[in-house]
Formats: sequence, structure tokens, C-alpha cells
Amino acid sequence: MIYLRCYTCSWTAEDGDVRACPQCGGIIDVTYTSSSLQFEPNRTGIWRYASRLPGGDHAVSLGEGNTPLLPATHLDPLIGAQTRYYKVEGLNPTGSYKDRIAAVGMARLRSLGRTGWAATSSGNAGASMAAYGARARLTGHLFTLERASPAKLAQIRAHGPQIYAVRGLGLTPEAERATWSNLAELCSHRGWGMLVTAYRFSPHAMDGVKTIAFELFEQLGAVPALVYVPAGGGGLLWGLWRGFLELQAAGLSATLPRIVAVQPAGCDAIAHAWRSGTALTPLDRCASAISGLQLTSPPDGELVLRALRASGGWATSVPDEATYAAQLDLARQEGLFVEPAAAITLAAARIDAQEGRSAGAGAVVCLLTGIGFKDAAAVERMAADRPVTLIDAAEILELPA
Repeated sequence: MIYLRCYTCSWTAEDGDVRACPQCGGIIDVTYTSSSLQFEPNRTGIWRYASRLPGGDHAVSLGEGNTPLLPATHLDPLIGAQTRYYKVEGLNPTGSYKDRIAAVGMARLRSLGRTGWAATSSGNAGASMAAYGARARLTGHLFTLERASPAKLAQIRAHGPQIYAVRGLGLTPEAERATWSNLAELCSHRGWGMLVTAYRFSPHAMDGVKTIAFELFEQLGAVPALVYVPAGGGGLLWGLWRGFLELQAAGLSATLPRIVAVQPAGCDAIAHAWRSGTALTPLDRCASAISGLQLTSPPDGELVLRALRASGGWATSVPDEATYAAQLDLARQEGLFVEPAAAITLAAARIDAQEGRSAGAGAVVCLLTGIGFKDAAAVERMAADRPVTLIDAAEILELPA
């Protein structure tokens, strides 16, 4: 059974179609009356954890979850006494971890009898919502960035939702706030479900993220010591932390990992607040090119700061060029084809190792959140030094050793 409570004030209520606290406007926590955590062996993917997910009786699935956890083999496999692993979320059906959110979100909308969905996305969430919305037979409406990746938009368009690019979205806090506010009003008037991938707007759908924590626990046989998480809006990190807390509450794990929030240096409102020890302040503009992490006013940023304090973690800012270097190294040395917003976790782990922040024994997990096809420009950059040479068949035997 589920009930709702506000993170900010004392408001609580039975489960219902509520996006924000009606008393103070705060973020809602979807809380389970029992701490028991049962893994269902007869179900696959994230729905193995249906007892801890909203909408389980109306499950929508394309085979999401159960993504591989791979040890580093050639690329900085050890940091001191720590062993590095990669959680390869790009192998979800549409190529990113957002499929976990979309699956739960569409199941929730089906349980509420909704006929359509609306969302904001720079690409990955839109692809997930579009695919899972088609699977659930719900009409879709996506509001995206002016400079969203064409490759990501092509994937979304293939599934058929209506797509609108909003001026300034992803560039200024004013555009972000206006978009989210108007989208919430639109959904209320039309009877659609709002599926923005943030706890501030879609707390039920976001519970799909915590299944990553459950999988890490099963794959390692324990929780990791340290987890590097990309932070755009911040919901991924908070959802992961919720999952580890539920494992502890269920008596399955006596320990909790440290969590590191990773942001591009040109768009790092959360990292700035962490370093300064102040409340989250929106940035004037985003100066990073890392698609998927371009939010000047992260809607779940305060929750991220709370998780960092509780876990003993920290925030790391990464220059774009370091992210691109990590993306190339993952492809060339590990065979892992990921987008820049995923590779940024390896770049952060390298920075922290050099500065001595990540010392200690235990497993280090870098979340690789999306597949490389998501950002065509980044792929071209990686491949620029490997041109295709036209030759005759007779020249094959003449190639240099």
C-alpha cells in the first residue's frame, strides 16, 4: 500500500493523483506502508520489484531493466583499493535509463484511466515516453529544447507524438519555470498525465529509478561503496538513493553507499551549491554542450543536496572536454559506446581519484546512462581520426602490417 507525504511540511494523504503538496507546494514522497522488499522470480526486468512500484497491476514493458554491470578491464580498472564497474543503462530498450521511468509512468497513467501524456525532454526521456506511450496506447505531446540532438528527436518522431521546441528551454531558468508551470496547467485541463522526469512533477513515475539500486545490490551481492551519477534535473540521483534506503529499511543491507553528483562545469547549479554550502540558486544560462544535463534550475536539486549530505558524498564538476575524452576512451578501450552525458561519470571519477577524494576500499560504480547513438555530433567527433579509405580489392594484400 502507498501513501503520500510532503518532504517539506507535515502533509500526508492516501495515494492519489497529486503532483505536488497541496499545502505548501513541496515535493511529494511516495511512501510504502511496509518496508518489506520482495523480489518476484516469475517476473522480469523492473517488474520483479512490482511490490515497490506504483501501477504494478497495469504494467507496461518493453523489456527494460536487468542491465549489465561490467567490471573495468583496461581503462583505469583500479583506483587505490577500489574496483570500478560500469552499469550500462544504454542497453535499455530505447537506449537510456529513462525507460524505467517511462514504464512505471505509463503503468500509473493506465491505472488512473488517462488517455494521454505530456512531457519535457532534451531527448532521452522523450524517446522513452514516446515508445512506452505507444505501447500503452496513450497519445503523446513532447516539449523539447531548441537545440535538442537531431538524432534523439528522430527517434522520438518515429513513435508518433506531437513535438514542440520551446524557445529558451534548457538555456534560461525563466523559460524552464514557465514551461513546467504551463505544462502542469495544460495536463490538468486536458486530463493528461504529466511525465516530466523529476520528483517535483512526477513522483510516482520516478520510483522506477530505484530499481537500479536493487539491481546493483543483486549483481554485487552488496551495495557498492561509491556511485557516480550524472545530475541534470537531479531525479536520477535521488531515486537511486531512495532505492538504497529501501534496501536498508528492508534489512537487506546494513550499509549505504556514498553518492557523487556529476555535472558539466558549464551547467552545474547543484555542484556550485554543494561547494558553497548554500541553497540551490538557478544559473543565468547554461554554457555546456553536454546534451541531457542542460538545466539551469534543476527541479530536484535540493533533494540531491540532501542525498549527498546523508550519504557522505559530494558533487564534482567536469569540463566538457574531459567528458569527451572519457567517451572516446570508453569506446576505444572498453568497447562501451555511450553518449557524453553517460561518459561524464568516468571523467568525474578520474578527477576525484587525482584529487584524492575517492580513496577507500570497495566497489565504485559509474552509471552509464545512455547509448552513444543519442548524440550524433559527439559520435562524429569520436570518429574524426578514423576516416574511411577507398581501395581496390587488389590493394587488400598490400596494406601495411
